[in-house]
Amino acid sequence: MTYDQKTIRTRYKKLLTLYPQAFREQFGESMEQTFNDLCNERKRRTERRLFGFVLWLFVETVIGIVKEHVLLITQGDAMKSIITNLGSAGIISFVLVLPFAILELVNRRHLPEGFPVALFGFLWLLPTAFIVILVPIVRTVRAGNDIIATPLKLLLKVAFLTLIATMWVGLFIDQLPCFLGVPNCD
Repeated sequence: MTYDQKTIRTRYKKLLTLYPQAFREQFGESMEQTFNDLCNERKRRTERRLFGFVLWLFVETVIGIVKEHVLLITQGDAMKSIITNLGSAGIISFVLVLPFAILELVNRRHLPEGFPVALFGFLWLLPTAFIVILVPIVRTVRAGNDIIATPLKLLLKVAFLTLIATMWVGLFIDQLPCFLGVPNCD
């Protein structure tokens, strides 16, 4: 096994740690073994570099991680802690913002001001807050409870969700040319 293969397998193992703990404990070892088997089989069959194939496996795994966190949030299990839901919301938000951060790095790396950490922190924080506020509403609806039982509380939550969504979309639209590498973008 070459250094590149060891590095890829190590990174895949680290990627698996982003799954929710219960899922990881149940399926992590077999997923890692399956990944190793697929890479070995692909290398044996094609004798080509594995970059495209491995990249696709990483993308599929990231999608699976997001799906599992969404499922964890929407299950509504009363025993789940707020920290778990916050962590899941944070990961989902990170995956949402990551493509734009990559575009920013690729298209604007030559600029002297460097990477806009505050901008991407805010772009990450807004959807995290949105998900954290939305989860109790979704759980109430899924449980069949009357969401109109506390209309003022519901109205405030919906107003705050609207504000968060409007801020995120406005900031995104404002910064999209920068993500795409338009010169003289601020």
